[in-house]
Amino acid sequence: MIITILMFIIVSITCFISTLPFLIPYQILLTSQSKKINYKLSIEHIVIVYIFVYYLTGVLNFTGIPSIRDIVHNSFGIITPMGLNFPPDEINLIPFYWITEGVRPYIENILLFIPLGSMLPFIWKKYEVLWKTALSGITLSLIIELSQLFNGRITDIDDLLMNTLGALIGWVIFRLLKEHLSKLQDKVSVQSTNIEKIPLLLRGEACYYMVIAFAGMFFVFYPFLRSLLSQFLRSLFTGPIFI
Repeated sequence: MIITILMFIIVSITCFISTLPFLIPYQILLTSQSKKINYKLSIEHIVIVYIFVYYLTGVLNFTGIPSIRDIVHNSFGIITPMGLNFPPDEINLIPFYWITEGVRPYIENILLFIPLGSMLPFIWKKYEVLWKTALSGITLSLIIELSQLFNGRITDIDDLLMNTLGALIGWVIFRLLKEHLSKLQDKVSVQSTNIEKIPLLLRGEACYYMVIAFAGMFFVFYPFLRSLLSQFLRSLFTGPIFI
C-alpha cells in the first residue's frame, strides 16, 4: 500500500514537472501583463492554479492521451496513404453501450471531473455561471476523447457524458459550499472592477492552463519522461511498473 502511494506521488509530480517548459514562460508573461495594469496576483492564486495544473495532468495521465512521438511515428497505424484510418471498434457513439459490463468506469469518469467543476468557479468567478463550467467540462473531455483516436484507446461518448456530469456535480458542490468558502475565494480569485482592463492572458487563464497541461503531457511526459520514470521506478521497486 505504501509503495503504491509512493509510486503515485512520484508519477503525479513528474507529470506536473512536464508542464514547466510551458507553465513558467506563461507565468512570466502573465505577471508582466498584470503589472501593466497595476494588478498583483496573490500568492494564494498562484498556489491554487498550480494545484489546478497538477490536477489536470493527473486527469490526462489517467485517461491516456497520445504523444507527439505517436503521431510522428504513426505508432498505431492511423495515418495511411488514403487518409486517416480510425478502427470502428475503437469508437463508440451509443450512450451507455458498456453499462451491462459494470458501472465502475462510469463512476470513475464522474469522479474524475468533479474537481474541475468545483475548482473552476472557485478560482475564476466567471465560472460561477453554470453553462461556462459545463462548456469547459465538455470541451476538455471532448479534446481527450478525440486525441484518443490516435493512440488505440476507445473514444467513447459515455466518457464524454460522465465527465460532463462530473463537472456539473462539482459545480453544485461549489455552490453548496460557496458561503463557507467566500473569504478564501476572495483571496484566490482574480479581482477587477473593469473586465476590459484585464489582459488576455489573465482573462483566459483557465483555458491556458488546460492547454499547458495537455502540451506538457503530449510533448514532454509521454515521449520522454515516462520511459525515464519507468526505469527509475524499476530501480526502486521490484515487479512490473505500469505508468
